Amino acid sequence: MVCPNCRQDVPPQPVGFTWWGGFIGAKLINHVQCPACSTRFNGTTGQSNNTNIAIYMIAVAAIVGVLMYFLFTSGLKT
Repeated sequence: MVCPNCRQDVPPQPVGFTWWGGFIGAKLINHVQCPACSTRFNGTTGQSNNTNIAIYMIAVAAIVGVLMYFLFTSGLKT
C-alpha cells in the first residue's frame, strides 16, 4: 500500500488506540498509520477515514443514548 500523503511504499502500521474509537473503532474501520509521515488512513482503500469515523461516532452516540433512555425510564416506573 502506498501512503496517500507522502507516496512512500512502506507497509502501514495498524493503529492500536484512538480518542474517537478506543481499541475497537480503529480495528473496525481498518485505520492504519504511515510510518514515514504519520498520516492515518484506511488500510483497505488508502483513502481518508473521516467519514467512517463520523459514522462510527454517531452510531456509538445513538446506542449510548438509547441505553441511557431505557436505563433512566425503567428506573422511574414504581
